[in-house]
Amino acid sequence: MSAPTAPSPARLTQRDLSILLVTCVGLFVTQLDLTVVNIGVSSVQADLGVSTSTVTWVVDAYFVTYAACMLGFGEVGDAIGRGKVFLGGLLGFTLSSAACALAPGAGTLITARAVQGVFGAAVLVSSLSVLVHHFEGPVRARAIGLWSAVAGVALVAGPTLGGVIVDALGWRWMFWINLPIGVIGTAAGARVLAGTQSQPTGRTLDWRGQLLALSALSCVAFGVESLTASQGASPLGWAAAGAGVLLVVCFVVVQRTSHAPLVPLSLFRSRPFRGANAASLLLNFGTLGLLFLLSMYFVRVGEKDARVGGLLIAPLFAAYIVVSTFAGRASNRWGSRIPAACGLLVASVAAAVVAMEADARQEVALVVAATLCGTGIGLTLPALVSVAVNEVDTERAGLASGLNNTARQIGGSLGVATLGGIVSASDTVSTGIVRALYVNAAVFLLAAWISFHALPGRQRNE
Repeated sequence: MSAPTAPSPARLTQRDLSILLVTCVGLFVTQLDLTVVNIGVSSVQADLGVSTSTVTWVVDAYFVTYAACMLGFGEVGDAIGRGKVFLGGLLGFTLSSAACALAPGAGTLITARAVQGVFGAAVLVSSLSVLVHHFEGPVRARAIGLWSAVAGVALVAGPTLGGVIVDALGWRWMFWINLPIGVIGTAAGARVLAGTQSQPTGRTLDWRGQLLALSALSCVAFGVESLTASQGASPLGWAAAGAGVLLVVCFVVVQRTSHAPLVPLSLFRSRPFRGANAASLLLNFGTLGLLFLLSMYFVRVGEKDARVGGLLIAPLFAAYIVVSTFAGRASNRWGSRIPAACGLLVASVAAAVVAMEADARQEVALVVAATLCGTGIGLTLPALVSVAVNEVDTERAGLASGLNNTARQIGGSLGVATLGGIVSASDTVSTGIVRALYVNAAVFLLAAWISFHALPGRQRNE
Protein backbone atom coordinates (compact mmCIF):
# COMPACT_ATOMS: atom_id res chain seq x y z
CA MET A 1 0.00 0.00 0.00
CA SER A 2 1.43 3.34 -0.98
CA ALA A 3 2.24 5.98 1.60
CA PRO A 4 -0.10 8.97 1.79
CA THR A 5 0.85 12.04 -0.16
CA ALA A 6 2.23 14.78 2.06
CA PRO A 7 -0.11 17.74 2.25
CA SER A 8 0.87 21.17 1.14
CA PRO A 9 2.44 23.17 3.95
CA ALA A 10 0.38 26.18 2.93
CA ARG A 11 -3.08 24.81 3.64
CA LEU A 12 -5.09 21.75 4.52
CA THR A 13 -6.73 19.85 1.66
CA GLN A 14 -10.28 18.54 1.86
CA ARG A 15 -9.01 15.04 2.64
CA ASP A 16 -6.69 16.42 5.33
CA LEU A 17 -9.61 18.21 6.94
CA SER A 18 -11.69 15.03 6.81
CA ILE A 19 -8.94 13.00 8.52
CA LEU A 20 -8.47 15.70 11.13
CA LEU A 21 -12.21 15.93 11.80
CA VAL A 22 -12.69 12.17 12.16
CA THR A 23 -9.75 11.72 14.52
CA CYS A 24 -10.81 14.70 16.62
CA VAL A 25 -14.38 13.38 16.91
CA GLY A 26 -13.03 10.06 18.18
CA LEU A 27 -10.71 11.83 20.61
CA PHE A 28 -13.50 14.09 21.88
CA VAL A 29 -15.94 11.32 22.74
CA THR A 30 -13.34 9.19 24.55
CA GLN A 31 -11.86 12.14 26.44
CA LEU A 32 -15.36 13.26 27.38
CA ASP A 33 -15.85 10.02 29.27
CA LEU A 34 -12.89 10.86 31.50
CA THR A 35 -14.92 13.64 33.11
CA VAL A 36 -18.59 13.45 32.07
CA VAL A 37 -19.41 10.48 34.31
CA ASN A 38 -18.10 12.12 37.50
CA ILE A 39 -21.03 14.47 37.78
CA GLY A 40 -23.47 11.57 37.43
CA VAL A 41 -22.05 9.23 40.08
CA SER A 42 -24.48 10.40 42.75
CA SER A 43 -27.39 9.69 40.43
CA VAL A 44 -25.96 6.25 39.62
CA GLN A 45 -25.51 5.53 43.32
CA ALA A 46 -29.07 6.51 44.18
CA ASP A 47 -30.60 4.64 41.25
CA LEU A 48 -28.67 1.40 41.70
CA GLY A 49 -28.59 1.54 45.50
CA VAL A 50 -24.85 0.94 45.88
CA SER A 51 -22.20 2.22 48.28
CA THR A 52 -19.73 5.05 47.67
CA SER A 53 -16.97 2.46 47.45
CA THR A 54 -18.78 0.63 44.65
CA VAL A 55 -19.73 3.72 42.67
CA THR A 56 -16.09 4.84 42.78
CA TRP A 57 -15.38 2.03 40.34
CA VAL A 58 -17.91 3.33 37.84
CA VAL A 59 -15.37 6.13 37.36
CA ASP A 60 -12.16 4.28 38.07
CA ALA A 61 -12.70 1.16 35.95
CA TYR A 62 -12.41 3.38 32.87
CA PHE A 63 -9.25 5.07 34.15
CA VAL A 64 -7.50 1.79 34.99
CA THR A 65 -7.89 0.09 31.62
CA TYR A 66 -7.46 3.39 29.75
CA ALA A 67 -4.08 3.96 31.41
CA ALA A 68 -2.81 0.39 31.22
CA CYS A 69 -3.55 -0.16 27.52
CA MET A 70 -2.15 3.05 26.03
CA LEU A 71 1.37 1.88 25.24
CA GLY A 72 0.26 -1.46 23.84
CA PHE A 73 -2.02 0.04 21.22
CA GLY A 74 0.85 2.05 19.77
CA GLU A 75 2.58 -1.23 18.93
CA VAL A 76 -0.64 -2.76 17.60
CA GLY A 77 -1.17 0.24 15.31
CA ASP A 78 2.33 -0.08 13.90
CA ALA A 79 1.77 -3.79 13.28
CA ILE A 80 -1.70 -3.91 11.71
CA GLY A 81 -2.48 -0.32 10.73
CA ARG A 82 -3.22 2.84 12.67
CA GLY A 83 -6.51 3.46 10.87
CA LYS A 84 -7.70 -0.07 11.64
CA VAL A 85 -6.94 0.38 15.32
CA PHE A 86 -8.75 3.73 15.36
CA LEU A 87 -11.87 2.34 13.67
CA GLY A 88 -11.91 -0.82 15.77
CA GLY A 89 -11.40 1.22 18.91
CA LEU A 90 -14.19 3.69 18.08
CA LEU A 91 -16.62 0.89 17.19
CA GLY A 92 -15.76 -1.03 20.38
CA PHE A 93 -16.12 2.16 22.43
CA THR A 94 -19.55 2.78 20.93
CA LEU A 95 -20.78 -0.76 21.64
CA SER A 96 -19.43 -0.72 25.20
CA SER A 97 -21.16 2.64 25.74
CA ALA A 98 -24.45 0.93 24.84
CA ALA A 99 -23.62 -1.81 27.34
CA CYS A 100 -23.09 0.86 30.02
CA ALA A 101 -26.44 2.46 29.22
CA LEU A 102 -28.24 -0.88 29.39
CA ALA A 103 -26.46 -2.16 32.52
CA PRO A 104 -28.99 -3.64 34.96
CA GLY A 105 -26.66 -3.36 37.97
CA ALA A 106 -23.39 -1.96 39.24
CA GLY A 107 -21.32 -5.05 38.37
CA THR A 108 -22.34 -4.97 34.73
CA LEU A 109 -21.84 -1.21 34.56
CA ILE A 110 -18.33 -1.39 36.04
CA THR A 111 -17.37 -4.20 33.63
CA ALA A 112 -18.67 -2.27 30.64
CA ARG A 113 -16.77 0.82 31.81
CA ALA A 114 -13.56 -1.22 31.96
CA VAL A 115 -14.13 -2.38 28.37
CA GLN A 116 -14.83 1.23 27.40
CA GLY A 117 -11.42 2.19 28.77
CA VAL A 118 -9.64 -0.42 26.64
CA PHE A 119 -11.21 0.87 23.44
CA GLY A 120 -10.82 4.49 24.56
CA ALA A 121 -7.07 3.94 24.83
CA ALA A 122 -7.04 2.50 21.30
CA VAL A 123 -8.79 5.61 19.96
CA LEU A 124 -6.55 8.08 21.78
CA VAL A 125 -3.26 6.48 20.76
CA SER A 126 -4.21 5.77 17.16
CA SER A 127 -5.83 9.16 16.54
CA LEU A 128 -2.58 10.97 17.33
CA SER A 129 -0.55 8.38 15.44
CA VAL A 130 -2.70 8.86 12.32
CA LEU A 131 -2.11 12.62 12.42
CA VAL A 132 1.63 12.33 13.04
CA HIS A 133 2.14 9.93 10.13
CA HIS A 134 -0.21 11.67 7.69
CA PHE A 135 0.80 15.30 8.14
CA GLU A 136 4.23 16.83 7.76
CA GLY A 137 5.98 20.07 8.64
CA PRO A 138 3.96 23.14 9.69
CA VAL A 139 0.67 21.44 8.84
CA ARG A 140 1.44 18.68 11.34
CA ALA A 141 1.96 21.26 14.09
CA ARG A 142 -1.37 22.90 13.26
CA ALA A 143 -3.16 19.55 13.20
CA ILE A 144 -1.72 18.41 16.53
CA GLY A 145 -2.50 21.81 18.05
CA LEU A 146 -6.14 21.45 17.06
CA TRP A 147 -6.18 17.85 18.31
CA SER A 148 -4.86 19.03 21.70
CA ALA A 149 -7.42 21.82 21.84
CA VAL A 150 -10.24 19.33 21.26
CA ALA A 151 -8.97 17.23 24.19
CA GLY A 152 -9.06 20.35 26.37
CA VAL A 153 -12.56 21.29 25.24
CA ALA A 154 -13.73 17.77 26.15
CA LEU A 155 -12.39 18.19 29.68
CA VAL A 156 -14.24 21.49 30.12
CA ALA A 157 -17.43 20.24 28.48
CA GLY A 158 -17.56 16.99 30.46
CA PRO A 159 -18.90 18.20 33.83
CA THR A 160 -21.25 20.76 32.27
CA LEU A 161 -22.64 18.46 29.59
CA GLY A 162 -22.90 15.60 32.06
CA GLY A 163 -24.92 17.73 34.46
CA VAL A 164 -27.37 18.82 31.78
CA ILE A 165 -27.85 15.25 30.53
CA VAL A 166 -28.32 13.74 33.98
CA ASP A 167 -30.88 16.33 35.02
CA ALA A 168 -32.83 16.24 31.78
CA LEU A 169 -32.67 12.58 30.78
CA GLY A 170 -31.07 10.50 33.54
CA TRP A 171 -27.59 9.05 34.03
CA ARG A 172 -27.93 6.35 31.36
CA TRP A 173 -27.97 9.05 28.70
CA MET A 174 -24.40 9.95 29.59
CA PHE A 175 -23.60 6.76 27.65
CA TRP A 176 -26.39 6.81 25.05
CA ILE A 177 -25.06 10.15 23.79
CA ASN A 178 -21.91 8.34 22.62
CA LEU A 179 -23.80 6.13 20.17
CA PRO A 180 -24.70 8.59 17.38
CA ILE A 181 -21.25 10.19 17.63
CA GLY A 182 -19.52 6.81 17.53
CA VAL A 183 -21.61 5.42 14.66
CA ILE A 184 -21.16 8.51 12.51
CA GLY A 185 -17.45 8.69 13.35
CA THR A 186 -16.88 5.03 12.51
CA ALA A 187 -18.78 5.24 9.21
CA ALA A 188 -16.98 8.41 8.16
CA GLY A 189 -13.63 7.04 9.31
CA ALA A 190 -14.02 3.92 7.18
CA ARG A 191 -14.11 6.21 4.14
CA VAL A 192 -11.46 8.80 4.92
CA LEU A 193 -8.86 6.67 6.74
CA ALA A 194 -8.47 4.07 4.00
CA GLY A 195 -5.14 5.56 2.89
CA THR A 196 -3.67 5.87 6.36
CA GLN A 197 -3.05 2.17 6.98
CA SER A 198 0.56 1.46 7.88
CA GLN A 199 2.67 -1.26 6.38
CA PRO A 200 3.33 -4.17 8.76
CA THR A 201 6.56 -3.50 10.64
CA GLY A 202 7.23 -7.02 11.87
CA ARG A 203 7.13 -5.74 15.44
CA THR A 204 5.09 -7.75 17.91
CA LEU A 205 3.27 -6.54 20.97
CA ASP A 206 4.79 -7.43 24.31
CA TRP A 207 1.65 -9.30 25.41
CA ARG A 208 3.20 -10.47 28.66
CA GLY A 209 4.09 -6.91 29.57
CA GLN A 210 0.65 -5.60 28.56
CA LEU A 211 -1.24 -8.19 30.61
CA LEU A 212 1.04 -7.68 33.60
CA ALA A 213 0.61 -3.89 33.41
CA LEU A 214 -3.19 -4.17 33.27
CA SER A 215 -3.32 -6.75 36.09
CA ALA A 216 -0.87 -4.84 38.30
CA LEU A 217 -2.69 -1.51 37.99
CA SER A 218 -6.08 -3.14 38.58
CA CYS A 219 -4.86 -4.91 41.73
CA VAL A 220 -3.09 -1.85 43.11
CA ALA A 221 -6.07 0.44 42.50
CA PHE A 222 -8.52 -2.05 44.03
CA GLY A 223 -6.22 -2.70 46.98
CA VAL A 224 -5.71 1.00 47.67
CA GLU A 225 -9.43 1.76 47.50
CA SER A 226 -10.35 -1.21 49.70
CA LEU A 227 -7.72 -0.44 52.33
CA THR A 228 -8.55 3.25 52.56
CA ALA A 229 -12.28 2.50 52.71
CA SER A 230 -11.78 -0.07 55.50
CA GLN A 231 -9.03 1.91 57.27
CA GLY A 232 -6.64 -0.97 56.64
CA ALA A 233 -8.96 -3.72 57.90
CA SER A 234 -9.78 -5.46 54.60
CA PRO A 235 -8.01 -8.81 54.05
CA LEU A 236 -9.08 -8.70 50.41
CA GLY A 237 -7.58 -5.23 50.10
CA TRP A 238 -4.25 -6.43 51.51
CA ALA A 239 -4.31 -9.43 49.19
CA ALA A 240 -5.01 -7.25 46.15
CA ALA A 241 -2.32 -4.72 47.09
CA GLY A 242 0.21 -7.50 47.69
CA ALA A 243 -0.65 -9.13 44.38
CA GLY A 244 -0.29 -5.75 42.70
CA VAL A 245 3.21 -5.24 44.10
CA LEU A 246 4.20 -8.76 43.02
CA LEU A 247 2.84 -8.13 39.53
CA VAL A 248 4.79 -4.86 39.30
CA VAL A 249 7.99 -6.78 40.15
CA CYS A 250 7.13 -9.36 37.49
CA PHE A 251 6.48 -6.56 34.99
CA VAL A 252 9.93 -5.06 35.64
CA VAL A 253 11.59 -8.46 35.23
CA VAL A 254 9.76 -9.10 31.95
CA GLN A 255 10.68 -5.65 30.62
CA ARG A 256 14.34 -6.22 31.47
CA THR A 257 14.46 -9.55 29.59
CA SER A 258 12.17 -8.76 26.64
CA HIS A 259 13.67 -8.13 23.19
CA ALA A 260 10.86 -5.66 22.44
CA PRO A 261 9.71 -4.35 25.82
CA LEU A 262 6.51 -2.40 26.25
CA VAL A 263 8.45 0.07 28.43
CA PRO A 264 12.22 0.36 27.80
CA LEU A 265 13.50 0.75 31.36
CA SER A 266 16.69 2.44 30.14
CA LEU A 267 14.69 5.65 29.74
CA PHE A 268 14.35 5.89 33.50
CA ARG A 269 18.09 6.25 34.03
CA SER A 270 17.54 9.98 33.55
CA ARG A 271 16.71 11.68 36.85
CA PRO A 272 14.72 14.51 35.20
CA PHE A 273 12.75 11.94 33.19
CA ARG A 274 11.92 9.99 36.35
CA GLY A 275 11.00 13.16 38.18
CA ALA A 276 8.79 14.49 35.38
CA ASN A 277 6.83 11.25 35.21
CA ALA A 278 6.51 10.91 38.98
CA ALA A 279 5.28 14.50 39.24
CA SER A 280 2.90 13.94 36.30
CA LEU A 281 1.42 10.91 38.05
CA LEU A 282 0.85 12.92 41.23
CA LEU A 283 -0.49 15.87 39.25
CA ASN A 284 -3.27 13.78 37.72
CA PHE A 285 -3.86 12.03 41.05
CA GLY A 286 -4.77 15.45 42.39
CA THR A 287 -6.53 16.80 39.30
CA LEU A 288 -8.93 13.94 38.60
CA GLY A 289 -9.27 13.26 42.30
CA LEU A 290 -10.35 16.88 42.78
CA LEU A 291 -12.91 16.54 39.99
CA PHE A 292 -14.33 13.41 41.60
CA LEU A 293 -14.57 15.04 45.04
CA LEU A 294 -16.09 18.31 43.80
CA SER A 295 -18.69 16.42 41.76
CA MET A 296 -19.72 14.50 44.87
CA TYR A 297 -19.60 17.59 47.08
CA PHE A 298 -21.88 19.80 45.01
CA VAL A 299 -24.50 17.08 44.42
CA ARG A 300 -24.41 15.14 47.71
CA VAL A 301 -23.47 17.84 50.22
CA GLY A 302 -24.48 21.06 48.47
CA GLU A 303 -27.67 19.41 47.20
CA LYS A 304 -27.27 21.02 43.80
CA ASP A 305 -28.73 19.40 40.73
CA ALA A 306 -26.19 17.85 38.38
CA ARG A 307 -26.40 20.71 35.86
CA VAL A 308 -25.48 23.35 38.43
CA GLY A 309 -22.75 21.12 39.86
CA GLY A 310 -21.20 20.75 36.42
CA LEU A 311 -21.27 24.49 35.83
CA LEU A 312 -19.56 25.13 39.18
CA ILE A 313 -16.75 22.70 38.31
CA ALA A 314 -16.18 23.99 34.76
CA PRO A 315 -14.06 27.05 35.78
CA LEU A 316 -11.37 24.71 37.17
CA PHE A 317 -10.75 23.15 33.75
CA ALA A 318 -11.31 26.42 31.89
CA ALA A 319 -8.51 28.03 33.91
CA TYR A 320 -6.30 24.98 33.31
CA ILE A 321 -6.75 25.21 29.53
CA VAL A 322 -6.28 28.99 29.29
CA VAL A 323 -3.12 29.01 31.41
CA SER A 324 -1.58 25.91 29.79
CA THR A 325 -1.90 27.63 26.40
CA PHE A 326 0.62 30.25 27.49
CA ALA A 327 2.63 28.29 30.04
CA GLY A 328 5.21 27.16 27.49
CA ARG A 329 6.62 30.71 27.46
CA ALA A 330 7.40 30.46 31.18
CA SER A 331 9.31 27.22 30.61
CA ASN A 332 11.27 28.79 27.75
CA ARG A 333 12.27 31.70 29.95
CA TRP A 334 12.97 30.05 33.31
CA GLY A 335 13.32 26.37 32.50
CA SER A 336 10.87 23.71 33.67
CA ARG A 337 11.71 23.61 37.37
CA ILE A 338 10.26 26.98 38.39
CA PRO A 339 6.93 26.82 36.49
CA ALA A 340 6.27 23.21 37.54
CA ALA A 341 7.19 23.67 41.20
CA CYS A 342 5.38 27.01 41.52
CA GLY A 343 2.30 25.73 39.69
CA LEU A 344 2.06 22.70 41.94
CA LEU A 345 2.60 24.82 45.04
CA VAL A 346 -0.27 27.07 43.94
CA ALA A 347 -2.41 23.97 43.32
CA SER A 348 -1.55 22.62 46.78
CA VAL A 349 -2.44 25.82 48.61
CA ALA A 350 -5.62 26.20 46.55
CA ALA A 351 -6.68 22.59 47.24
CA ALA A 352 -6.20 23.21 50.97
CA VAL A 353 -8.39 26.31 50.70
CA VAL A 354 -10.99 24.26 48.83
CA ALA A 355 -10.99 21.83 51.77
CA MET A 356 -11.45 24.65 54.30
CA GLU A 357 -14.24 26.27 52.31
CA ALA A 358 -15.95 22.91 51.79
CA ASP A 359 -15.87 22.38 55.54
CA ALA A 360 -17.35 25.86 56.06
CA ARG A 361 -19.90 25.35 53.22
CA GLN A 362 -18.70 28.54 51.51
CA GLU A 363 -19.36 27.57 47.91
CA VAL A 364 -18.41 30.83 46.19
CA ALA A 365 -14.98 30.88 47.84
CA LEU A 366 -14.66 27.16 47.08
CA VAL A 367 -15.22 27.74 43.34
CA VAL A 368 -12.68 30.59 43.33
CA ALA A 369 -10.11 28.38 45.08
CA ALA A 370 -10.79 25.51 42.64
CA THR A 371 -10.27 27.88 39.72
CA LEU A 372 -6.95 28.97 41.24
CA CYS A 373 -6.05 25.28 41.53
CA GLY A 374 -6.76 24.89 37.82
CA THR A 375 -4.43 27.81 37.15
CA GLY A 376 -1.61 26.04 38.96
CA ILE A 377 -2.29 22.81 37.10
CA GLY A 378 -2.24 24.63 33.77
CA LEU A 379 1.13 26.22 34.60
CA THR A 380 2.59 22.84 35.56
CA LEU A 381 1.56 20.36 32.89
CA PRO A 382 3.39 21.79 29.83
CA ALA A 383 6.63 21.97 31.84
CA LEU A 384 6.39 18.33 32.91
CA VAL A 385 5.57 17.08 29.41
CA SER A 386 8.41 19.14 27.97
CA VAL A 387 10.96 17.57 30.30
CA ALA A 388 9.64 14.06 29.66
CA VAL A 389 10.08 14.51 25.90
CA ASN A 390 13.30 16.54 25.87
CA GLU A 391 15.20 14.19 28.17
CA VAL A 392 15.26 11.38 25.59
CA ASP A 393 16.70 11.01 22.09
CA THR A 394 14.60 12.50 19.29
CA GLU A 395 13.63 9.12 17.84
CA ARG A 396 12.19 8.12 21.22
CA ALA A 397 10.21 11.32 21.79
CA GLY A 398 6.92 9.65 20.81
CA LEU A 399 7.50 6.79 23.23
CA ALA A 400 8.46 9.23 25.99
CA SER A 401 5.29 11.24 25.38
CA GLY A 402 3.24 8.04 25.56
CA LEU A 403 4.89 7.03 28.83
CA ASN A 404 4.17 10.44 30.32
CA ASN A 405 0.54 10.25 29.24
CA THR A 406 0.32 6.78 30.75
CA ALA A 407 1.84 8.01 34.02
CA ARG A 408 -0.80 10.74 34.20
CA GLN A 409 -3.66 8.32 33.61
CA ILE A 410 -2.30 5.90 36.22
CA GLY A 411 -2.22 8.82 38.64
CA GLY A 412 -5.86 9.61 37.85
CA SER A 413 -6.95 6.02 38.50
CA LEU A 414 -5.07 5.87 41.81
CA GLY A 415 -6.39 9.28 42.82
CA VAL A 416 -10.04 8.32 42.36
CA ALA A 417 -9.46 4.97 44.13
CA THR A 418 -7.63 6.49 47.09
CA LEU A 419 -9.81 9.52 47.63
CA GLY A 420 -13.00 7.55 47.04
CA GLY A 421 -11.82 5.12 49.71
CA ILE A 422 -11.26 7.96 52.16
CA VAL A 423 -14.81 9.20 51.62
CA SER A 424 -16.18 5.67 52.07
CA ALA A 425 -14.30 5.23 55.35
CA SER A 426 -15.66 8.43 56.90
CA ASP A 427 -18.73 8.79 59.10
CA THR A 428 -20.36 11.25 56.70
CA VAL A 429 -19.82 12.10 53.05
CA SER A 430 -19.09 15.72 53.96
CA THR A 431 -16.36 14.79 56.45
CA GLY A 432 -14.85 12.31 54.02
CA ILE A 433 -14.69 14.83 51.20
CA VAL A 434 -12.95 17.41 53.39
CA ARG A 435 -10.38 14.84 54.56
CA ALA A 436 -9.78 13.69 51.00
CA LEU A 437 -9.31 17.28 49.83
CA TYR A 438 -6.56 17.80 52.40
CA VAL A 439 -4.88 14.60 51.16
CA ASN A 440 -5.17 16.02 47.66
CA ALA A 441 -3.37 19.17 48.78
CA ALA A 442 -0.58 17.07 50.28
CA VAL A 443 -0.19 15.13 47.01
CA PHE A 444 0.19 18.37 45.04
CA LEU A 445 2.79 19.52 47.59
CA LEU A 446 4.77 16.28 47.20
CA ALA A 447 4.71 16.73 43.42
CA ALA A 448 6.03 20.29 43.87
CA TRP A 449 8.93 18.98 45.99
CA ILE A 450 9.79 16.35 43.36
CA SER A 451 9.64 18.93 40.57
CA PHE A 452 11.91 21.36 42.39
CA HIS A 453 14.56 18.72 43.11
CA ALA A 454 14.41 16.63 39.91
CA LEU A 455 13.61 18.94 37.01
CA PRO A 456 16.24 20.96 35.15
CA GLY A 457 16.42 24.68 35.65
CA ARG A 458 16.93 25.19 31.95
CA GLN A 459 15.42 23.26 29.06
CA ARG A 460 17.73 21.06 27.09
CA ASN A 461 17.91 22.11 23.46
CA GLU A 462 19.96 19.35 21.98
